[in-house]
Amino acid sequence: MNIVANSKWMIYTGLALTLIIALPGCEKKAAEVDQPAAARVNGEAIPSALVDAELERAGQIPPDQRQNIADRMLGNIVDQELLAQQALKAKLDARADVQMKIAAARRKILAEAQIAGLAKEGATPGEAEIKAYYEGHPELFAQRVAYRLQELVAGTTADNIQAAEELARQAHSPRELAAALQAKGIPVAGREVVKNAEELPSELLAKLKDLKAGQSITMTQGGKLDLIILAGIESRPVSMDQASPMILRYLENKKKMESVEAEVKKLRAGAKIEYVAPYAALPDSAAEKQ
Repeated sequence: MNIVANSKWMIYTGLALTLIIALPGCEKKAAEVDQPAAARVNGEAIPSALVDAELERAGQIPPDQRQNIADRMLGNIVDQELLAQQALKAKLDARADVQMKIAAARRKILAEAQIAGLAKEGATPGEAEIKAYYEGHPELFAQRVAYRLQELVAGTTADNIQAAEELARQAHSPRELAAALQAKGIPVAGREVVKNAEELPSELLAKLKDLKAGQSITMTQGGKLDLIILAGIESRPVSMDQASPMILRYLENKKKMESVEAEVKKLRAGAKIEYVAPYAALPDSAAEKQ
């Protein structure tokens, strides 16, 4: 991965964020932010914290390359600032489409900041809670298995999906089904994969549990007909010690999500929200799935 190239792309496509800082009405411009500066561009300060944030987002960087990459990232940010300043001189911030993007970026940044604050308030799951989750999901841990699957995928369309499903019901073997589909002009592709239980959709996992090696099921996913043959099962248990870090991360993320959802629900209940036709509020059940 080219860290510098990726960083440059992210920085150039993030011009709206700098424009938000520079627009009239904001409490402080970049030059007034009380942080150490990494550079100044026509008097506007670029905080060193911004470079640090880019470095953190880039992931693991060898220590001997860190300063060089930091300098390159700062150069990209300087270019961004120059372009942003030029955009303001050209009064591009007065354009309706630009204002809309600035407002969207501002809303997203503030919402993410609020979410980050809520996430910090969640209690850390204890050992008892982690153990309870481990024991309550044996299929993911103590009794975890890997499934070796042979998959026959038919390139069906909305027009021929019913005919393909009927052929699947009538076929006595995957080879027979493949031949019948091809005779109807339906392309077929095959593959073999090995998937751990936690990597499979819950609907498929529930069906595989009742199968023996050599048996198959037919599923329709995204308009495609899949014949899935269970070729074999391999036991891959995970001990409590191995699973604990994964369970901890899962439960922490779950608690954070629940905290955010509860806050949004409370805010919605206390807010005056008016929808303008043809837009309308989703039913509660549908909104919860979004």
